Amino acid sequence: MTGCFDGLDGLDLDGHVRRWSAPKAAVADGEVSQWIAAAQQFAARVQDEPTGPAGLTDERWRTVGEAWTGLLAGADRSTGPQRGEWLLRDLHLRSWLLERVGPRAGVALLDPGDVLERALAAMPMSRGEAARLAPRWRELDREQIMALRMIRRLLAPVRPLAPLLVDHPRWGEFQEWERLVGDLP
Repeated sequence: MTGCFDGLDGLDLDGHVRRWSAPKAAVADGEVSQWIAAAQQFAARVQDEPTGPAGLTDERWRTVGEAWTGLLAGADRSTGPQRGEWLLRDLHLRSWLLERVGPRAGVALLDPGDVLERALAAMPMSRGEAARLAPRWRELDREQIMALRMIRRLLAPVRPLAPLLVDHPRWGEFQEWERLVGDLP
């Protein structure tokens, strides 16, 4: 879709929703920097919504969530995962929103369980391997160090959601990962 990245800073939230909900947006091509700019502008509009994030209806949240997911899917398709860039942007925005708005049933963007499950699913190695490698991370090759750093980055957006997740079936698994944080690079 030509023009997908034009005038991003001039769009309000509804403009971003329309742009990234369009069928052609899913096949848009762009450079990594263009997709990052689009994600930053979209997230900024969500965070600066004039009615405040809490003022949106559930239906509007669903529409915003679908457009946000469309933007990130387009970025991933066009540029690849970029070492988890799109996933991390998604988890951080969702975490920020959940802290301010709270969960809403039937609104995927505001599901704390999804943040937890996606973070755990993206762990680049097993907990056992991470526990074995983390204390001696300075001796490891770059790839292993980056994997250990990714673990820290994946845990960060889940941590503030603890009050919303204490009853989640996988909360204990997250807490076990959290015990490694002190040893992670």
